[in-house]
Amino acid sequence: MRSARRHGWLRDPGAVARVMERLPTPVFGDTPAGVAAPPDEAYLWEACRKVTGAALPARDQGAVGSCVGFGAATAIEHTLCAEIASGEPDGFAPICQEIVYAGSRVEVGGGRVRGDGSVGAWAAEFVRRWGVVERGIHGRHDLRRYDPAACRRLGKTGVPDDLEPHCRRHPVAGVARVTRFDEACRALASGYGIAVCSDRGFGTRRDADGFAPPRGTWNHCMALVGYRLKVRPGGYLLNSWGPGAHTGPPGPGDPPPGGFWADAAVVDAMLGQGDSWAFSRVAGFPARRGAGEGRVS
Repeated sequence: MRSARRHGWLRDPGAVARVMERLPTPVFGDTPAGVAAPPDEAYLWEACRKVTGAALPARDQGAVGSCVGFGAATAIEHTLCAEIASGEPDGFAPICQEIVYAGSRVEVGGGRVRGDGSVGAWAAEFVRRWGVVERGIHGRHDLRRYDPAACRRLGKTGVPDDLEPHCRRHPVAGVARVTRFDEACRALASGYGIAVCSDRGFGTRRDADGFAPPRGTWNHCMALVGYRLKVRPGGYLLNSWGPGAHTGPPGPGDPPPGGFWADAAVVDAMLGQGDSWAFSRVAGFPARRGAGEGRVS
């Protein structure tokens, strides 16, 4: 069992409700992509391979409860790859997880949280209203690599004022809550990654099919970046504990390391906890056939 510091999701239904009130399209099922019939499977890491030449590397949050920043950033990175693979005229760059984490806690959450952790809805609101920052050097800020100490510090002080203009150059225009597995499949089929926040824990050893057994409690956020509907329906969750956090066969679709498959009913229950979010650079979540498979057909 990982220590609580390696988790970091804070359950706050009131905060979720307040964010929902401010969203132009709060429910993913009410969007064009939310009513489009999904194919039998979609793997957003295939879009990443098409765009970058490889699946994105497994991330590691370190000993900071910054999983909400990591889950949201990973979901957005997979969204960006799917949009680029579908023809959007843009290039890919990794996202600074610590900025999403800090902005969620302070700019949106008001700095009220003592200790680590954040609310998924706060991260969704931050990337929608402020945006994201790419890894690199931005003025006096060297953000080329993730720094756990800086992540914790920024989680207390918020995003520096001189970084906010960099955020606003990269807005995430579409944010909508996902509460069911069938909605998640529709989102992924159109290329929209999902940050899943819940208290569902898992064993770290994958079974012969690549699935991890539900076990214990994690107040945690992970990114849902793939699904399958036949044989053994489920979704692929990318964790933020590094490439070796989960062992055993990887399962179908040649997924990236650092994650595991979870059965559809388990994912459905996780989403039903009410703090999971799909992301799009385009407002309104248009349906995009083939986007979740790294190709357009």
